Amino acid sequence: MKTTATISTVLGAAVIFLSITGCGGDTKPLQAENEALRAEVAALKARADEADAARAAESKRSQSELQDVARLRGEVTQLRTTAKDAERLRAENQQLRSDNQQFRGAASAPAAPAAPAAQAPQQGIAYPREAWSFAGYTSPDAALVSAIWSMQQGNPKQYFESLTPEEQLRMTKAWEGKTPEEIAAKHQADTAAITGMKVTGRQLVSPDEVQMNVFIDGVNREEKVSMKRVGNDWKFGGYIREPTQ
Repeated sequence: MKTTATISTVLGAAVIFLSITGCGGDTKPLQAENEALRAEVAALKARADEADAARAAESKRSQSELQDVARLRGEVTQLRTTAKDAERLRAENQQLRSDNQQFRGAASAPAAPAAPAAQAPQQGIAYPREAWSFAGYTSPDAALVSAIWSMQQGNPKQYFESLTPEEQLRMTKAWEGKTPEEIAAKHQADTAAITGMKVTGRQLVSPDEVQMNVFIDGVNREEKVSMKRVGNDWKFGGYIREPTQ
């Protein structure tokens, strides 16, 4: 019985040894497969890196192109603004020369009891809609353009600053109960059909007031307006109209 147990033990050990030896022999195919998979992973990673690099280069190129487009748009806008400013300055210079001549004439004219005579109207100073911008308040014409530009832009606050104190008081009463949005919408509606303005004549009432005849293109209507000096600025003093019967 002891001999049988010994033989069984030896046979069991032999089986275990053969099993271990056999499994050890199967690791070579697994190692080969592992190396092949590693090589495939490395190749895929290399291709992924190349794709990422290509996308980064394309993104950088697109960003550069967008910056170029933005720069060109900015240059075009600047050129347009410069052209508008040049046109506005030419008109202002012409107006200032005219006003200067009128002031000199008024200063050198002999005193007379009669009211100031109307100056010869200066014809055809045009301000087309596309040239409107904030022109400041350095002259009657500049103040008029600034006022109507503020209306066209729907900017009641800027328009209010373009007015004389008397006209500001009148507009405060007219705007009572209305929101800024309602006022802006009305201003834009009032100027929607206007394609430009043309100063057809002017009268020097005093060194601080000029009355101007303005033809409004688009609605084909002529208005008479008052422009007054307030401090060092000129402001819009409102329309001069015959009282309604």
